[in-house]
Amino acid sequence: MTDPALLTGVRLLSLDAGNTVIFLDHARLARIATDGGFAVEGDALVRSEGRAKRRADPGAARGLLEVAWASSGQPGARTWGMMIATILEEAGAPPEILGSIVEAVWRQHCVRNLWSIVADGLEEALDAFRACGGKVAVVSNSEGMLERLFGELGLAPHVDLLVDSAVVGFEKPDPRIFQVAMERLGVGASEALHLGDMFATDILGARACGMRAALVDPYAHWEGAHAGVPRVEGATEVAWALARGSV
Repeated sequence: MTDPALLTGVRLLSLDAGNTVIFLDHARLARIATDGGFAVEGDALVRSEGRAKRRADPGAARGLLEVAWASSGQPGARTWGMMIATILEEAGAPPEILGSIVEAVWRQHCVRNLWSIVADGLEEALDAFRACGGKVAVVSNSEGMLERLFGELGLAPHVDLLVDSAVVGFEKPDPRIFQVAMERLGVGASEALHLGDMFATDILGARACGMRAALVDPYAHWEGAHAGVPRVEGATEVAWALARGSV
């Protein structure tokens, strides 16, 4: 059960996009990788994604992998490509074909976002929180396609603000991206809670500007790590708890 102190007095629910609101389609990523010459199953990518996330942590023994690929100069593409390349490398992809696979994944991602599985019941939960006077912002390190994606998925009417790093010009953990959300929605840091799946960007960034923060970790990617960081079941559950005043 979520610690009541985490939710008390929250008027702004700030949400990461990927793996908090919209989840990575591991099966689709596996199909693209297989078509590109690396046969892999979606379950293996779930596990390798967890190892990749840990490599993004400050001070990690190995950081995220950067490979050369044709479209890496597109807005937001470099850091996106580093995560995809690291997930694939951790799953055992041969280094000589990583660049071509990342390029193929990017092309498909631009057609339909790889992070496109919506958490069950999320829309209703967000609407209930907003009906009680709460505000919802999505704060994402994205590629300039967040507004289009939320429109396609029917999520746009259920949030008050989308903050896309490729649009505003700075990425998490830069506290300015969180400040954009707070300033535009008129809520101070002491009344804001951010949920996300990345310690290095979501937790450290939100804390840097005075917000409360918690990890969303449905696959137990962070098991045994960052013991001092609160965990929550998901954005749906937190929004319902806020709406019902169960704090």
